[in-house]
Formats: sequence, C-alpha cells, structure tokens
Amino acid sequence: MQAASADIRDAENEVAGEISVGFAHSAVKAIGVPLMQRVSQTYPKLRLHLSEIFSGSTTVQLASSEVDLTLTYNQLPDPRFRFQPILDEELVLVGRPDVVGGRGPISFDALLDLPLIILRQGLNTRAVMDDPSLLKRLEERAQFQINSIVAIGDSLLSGIGCLVGTEFILKDHIDTGKLVTRPIVKPKLNRTLYIGELSDRPATFAFEAVRQLCFELTVEAIETKRWSATLTH
Repeated sequence: MQAASADIRDAENEVAGEISVGFAHSAVKAIGVPLMQRVSQTYPKLRLHLSEIFSGSTTVQLASSEVDLTLTYNQLPDPRFRFQPILDEELVLVGRPDVVGGRGPISFDALLDLPLIILRQGLNTRAVMDDPSLLKRLEERAQFQINSIVAIGDSLLSGIGCLVGTEFILKDHIDTGKLVTRPIVKPKLNRTLYIGELSDRPATFAFEAVRQLCFELTVEAIETKRWSATLTH
C-alpha cells in the first residue's frame, strides 16, 4: 500500500519509492554495480535495496515480500509466481590443471570419476543445471556441496576438487591462469537465469523501471562479452 501510494503521488513527476531486488551471485557480479549507477543517474528519487540470494530461497523471499524482483536460476511451477527466462549459460568443468586433467572436452560420465564440488543453492540445487536426472548423478558423486562462492574458489585453488559450474563465477581466477576450464560434452550442460516476481503483484512505475533496467543491463553485459551467456529471447 505504501509503494502504491508513493507511486500515485509521483506519477506525474519522477519515478520514486522503494524497490528490493534479490540477485544470484552471477547477476550481482554482472549487473549489480551498473544497476546502482543507472538508478543513481536516471532515478535519483528511487531507493534500491540490492541483495545476493541463493536460488533455493527465491520463492520464500518473493512470497514474504522480502524482495520484489529476482534474477535467479530457480523456476518452480507455482501459480503464485511468474518466471521469465532471460539467458542460458553453458556449464564447464573448472579446477586446477592437475586436478581436471587437461583442457580438452570431457564427457559427463568421465567427469564423475573426478573429485567433485558442486554449488548448493539453498534448499534446491536445481540452480546448478536444468536437467534434474544429470544433477542427481552429480550430487551422488560430489563429496562436497558448498553454499559459498568464496569457499568454492579457495577449495579449487587448493586442489581439493573441481567444479561443474559456469566460467563467469570464477572468471577472475581463470583469467590469472590459476584455474582452467574444460568443455563438458555428451551431453552439454546448461542452466537458465529467470527474472521472477509475484503473479498478482500490482505494477508500479518504480517496479517497471527497475525491471526494464535489469533486462537492458543483462543484454548489455552479454553483448559486450562481460557475461558469457546467450539471451533466451
């Protein structure tokens, strides 16, 4: 009600009010700062709350109105929510060269014999990849499931194991040469990023402005090669 009231008062002037967004780690890394910069420049009366959330807690935070909008890898068939796919990311094997065994392509069956670490996103690890049957096999073989990107990065650098994930989340270590990637084949793996919101959420100028900025900045990040992904539309 407060958001709607503020929206009405400012409809003939500037976009104003408060909007809370929750982003997966990749989204924060790719467009978090650009989003704040764009809001500061274009909508100075808009107050933006930005948080990093695990994809497994997406629906909980949306349902409780802790966040108004999400960019996460978790889509659930629940009529309370509306999820729209934005981009697809290819998954690769990441680790030290001596752990992953080279740089060439590796089959999914072959990587199951390696010491595996996977990113566990809250209560639902489906955010790791889109295929639940392959994910189950991966979970059965992985010794470690970790919620922390920092902890995963340190674990990979120490040689404890290797990760099935995206190149983007560990790009800094890959660029230095400390970690390398191997394409995964037979089959290729991918995951999809969604923009999510409550299905019956009343639209406001502030909400639509931030939603549009998220789309625009995601497209910009992909087109400028800062985010290695493919748009879904």
